[in-house]
Amino acid sequence: MAHEPPSLSNLISSYPILSSLTEYVSTLDLFHLALTNRSNHASILGSPVIFNRLKRSCLCDGRGLARRQNFTGPHRIHYWKLKLKQEPRIDFDEPIEVRLFNLKCDETGALPCVRCGINICEECRDYPRWPNRSIYSFGRPHLNEPCQSYNVMCLCPPCDEKQEKEIEGKFLNERCDCNVYSRWICLKCAREFDREAGRYYNEHTEFEGGWAEDDSDEPITKLLHDHQHDRAFWCKCGATVPDEIDPRCMWCKRRHRPEVEWWNEATELKRAGTSGNPFYDLGYPNWVTDDDGKYPTPYPKLGYDRPGEDSPAPL
Repeated sequence: MAHEPPSLSNLISSYPILSSLTEYVSTLDLFHLALTNRSNHASILGSPVIFNRLKRSCLCDGRGLARRQNFTGPHRIHYWKLKLKQEPRIDFDEPIEVRLFNLKCDETGALPCVRCGINICEECRDYPRWPNRSIYSFGRPHLNEPCQSYNVMCLCPPCDEKQEKEIEGKFLNERCDCNVYSRWICLKCAREFDREAGRYYNEHTEFEGGWAEDDSDEPITKLLHDHQHDRAFWCKCGATVPDEIDPRCMWCKRRHRPEVEWWNEATELKRAGTSGNPFYDLGYPNWVTDDDGKYPTPYPKLGYDRPGEDSPAPL
């Protein structure tokens, strides 16, 4: 009596076969496969531990590069000058980069996102790539040239101690060393961090606030400089924050250096040259245009190599 050949679900139920399959599909494809029937769902998503292990072998799905090439989402170009009947001006190199040099996702050279663990490649991860005026001009999440407050939170002593225990042993450095140009994060998770920071600033900070109602000279909670004014910070639990508490990073939740050292920190980064930062990285090509302010021909390549490109010969 002939045996019926095994179905796809039967094959997927075998972990060795399933783990081999993940090397040829993206995490999104693997997730959609799990939704096809109950058997596949149990094999792929039945155990969070197994799914997390499987997705580390998956390919990058290429959506990050596709968004950049199609100028959708946060990469869309705002032609606000059209409303004024003026010619729109693009003064950054992102459109040139994704149309001439970044044509293919490096699907096999992917690394896991620091937040969700989904594999993404160099071309699909989220970070600024062009030398326009950026709030991340120093690379650090909390430093910028206008001295505006971004991506920091201040916690009361009990919550601060609890947060320190939660991140203990997860990082090599005790203090925050996040860099927007080198962090490996997908677009979705980067936007989640932005929304988290926005909610905290809306609900637990107040511009020109934090002072007692009797107009005393002492603030009732911690104040941080925000451009030309002060911003009052409260803990996520609603408690006031003592001034001696160091601010924490909204991304990694580690403590920053004391705020009195931030300007010195920015100066140090500017002098040393932040890796991958188009403002201060000496490896980044100079922005050169012709007399009419148009793009040079040919356009200079960016300051980092990509898979498949020939590295420049040593001088």
